Amino acid sequence: MRLLILAFLIICCRSVYNVEGVGTEVPEKTICLSFHIQPLPVHRIKAYTFKEGPMKAVIFITKRGLKICADPEVKWVKAAVRSVNKNSTIRKGMV
Repeated sequence: MRLLILAFLIICCRSVYNVEGVGTEVPEKTICLSFHIQPLPVHRIKAYTFKEGPMKAVIFITKRGLKICADPEVKWVKAAVRSVNKNSTIRKGMV
């Protein structure tokens, strides 16, 4: 009986460990299902990409590696994209 319970707990722990994506975080091979509503601090954004699909989205990649979906039509998202572009242009000029 103990062995059965132990095996069950191991399987549960592995399945929890393998789960990718929390909230609006986006696993690599999926599409956005919802948008992050609150503005992200621009200094935490490392890069972004555009995603086409049922929902057009901007996926921000934070310095911690999280992928956050946002609506490309929202004012703060447009400002964040401009800021990331501006910062990357400045860095390229410094190299």
